[in-house]
Amino acid sequence: MYNIRVRCLSCWKEIEGRSNKTVSCGCINNATIRGNSLTALDLNQVIMLNSDDREKTSNFSREDIAWQEARRNRKVKKLDFDVR
Repeated sequence: MYNIRVRCLSCWKEIEGRSNKTVSCGCINNATIRGNSLTALDLNQVIMLNSDDREKTSNFSREDIAWQEARRNRKVKKLDFDVR
């Protein structure tokens, strides 16, 4: 896991996340990093200084991916039941 680094534009403070610790800038925007998640009152006021640019590789073949896409596009069949 890598450490997320962000800059809060409200207070211009740079914060770096830790894996076992919550880190916050402390201003009214309250930019907070918890593990891999970033929260703030206004995310437009937060700039990411680094990000995970590693390529996500999948272990699935093209046939498996095509099957999953076809499965996702299936319609749900509606069943009518008689209520007695």
